[in-house]
Amino acid sequence: MSPRILILSLSALTAGCATGDFRTEAAGEQAVGPAPLLYVWAGDQDKRASDTDFLAVIDADPNSSSYGEVLATEAAGAVGTNPHHTESVVPADGILFANGYDAGRTFLFDLSAPDKPQLKGELAPVPEYGFPHSFVRLDDGELIATMQYGDGIIPGNPGGLVRFDADANLVSSASAADPAFEGEQIRPYSVEVIPEMDRAITTSRTMNIFTEQAADVVQIWSLADLALMHTMRVPRVEPANAPECVFGIGEICAAGQYPAEAQPFESRLLNDGSVLMNTLMCGLYRINDIDTQAPSIELALNYPDLFGCSVPTIISHYLVLPVMFSETILVFDISDPDAIKEVSRFDTPGYQPHWAVADPAGSRLVITSSGTAPTYTVLMFDFDSLEGGLSLDESFGSPDFPNAGVSFYRDSWPHGESGTAVPHAAVFGYR
Repeated sequence: MSPRILILSLSALTAGCATGDFRTEAAGEQAVGPAPLLYVWAGDQDKRASDTDFLAVIDADPNSSSYGEVLATEAAGAVGTNPHHTESVVPADGILFANGYDAGRTFLFDLSAPDKPQLKGELAPVPEYGFPHSFVRLDDGELIATMQYGDGIIPGNPGGLVRFDADANLVSSASAADPAFEGEQIRPYSVEVIPEMDRAITTSRTMNIFTEQAADVVQIWSLADLALMHTMRVPRVEPANAPECVFGIGEICAAGQYPAEAQPFESRLLNDGSVLMNTLMCGLYRINDIDTQAPSIELALNYPDLFGCSVPTIISHYLVLPVMFSETILVFDISDPDAIKEVSRFDTPGYQPHWAVADPAGSRLVITSSGTAPTYTVLMFDFDSLEGGLSLDESFGSPDFPNAGVSFYRDSWPHGESGTAVPHAAVFGYR
């Protein structure tokens, strides 16, 4: 079955709208052409004791004779860690944080020799906190990370937010506990920083979806000292439909309901200083007045027929949002934050898109799958910045969709004959 591209005209939508300056994954001083490298953080699929999780280096230069080939891999020296989130941009110092969530470990890969990454070490345990999840780098090289759990002393065992220096040394930490939400399971998931406002935004979504129900909240922090300033419950929206209950527990799951606010997932900064947040259940919420004493959160768009809205990327004045369980990718024009609109959709039958990252050059992006279905392939898309449309780059791997892209179904890798691997996070890099 061929993928289907639905393109809607932007002419009527963008007339009179200013295209603001977005801080985006596509920003960077090196963005003078397509990024020649792609780093993919992957887990060994059969998890044999002799195997290892690893960071792969893929040739992403469309003019290269080895385009789409795996050039190198660097072993993590551990297996079954569940390779999960990395930073979305290669940091200036070349040290990439790569989280193995199930093991509660974060590996540090040195990319100073871009074609030959080296494992530098691991992030030291953070006192009173465990299970790091997401990372964002600040301009000064420091790094902010979410921690999903505390030390069990506070009811609900809320996680927190931590700061590391450029050498991965712990600088400070703060709890996500809020007396107004006593006993609730606040699980900091993603983090977005707004240095010009001295703010950080975190969502709350548990990775242990079958054993606990995390609080559906968004939190606002002072970036300077990690002081928790506001905890806001995501507004309830009754679902129009009740898809099969595969995620979540408790009353919501028992009723087969997936309200829009369930499982706040990722957030991205818009050009007016507001933040757009998507839940896993495909509610899109806008957070306003972030630097005031009275911030607000309101529903911008709702997709009750879709679920699995995942890790988006901003490219030009668009937000590209993979929807893993509904096997589609949504593209939104975000040039006017007051009138965010879907402008195209790319269906991926048989493939569960999860992680999106834009090439710093701004003309293409990579999608990886969720890992919950056997679609262990990394896809490259060309992006039309005029129409907001996606087209599959069939020269990046096999041309037979859904087997297009760089397949991680293989017997051997540069680090050894360890078999199939599960790709998750991906980030573009330069030589």
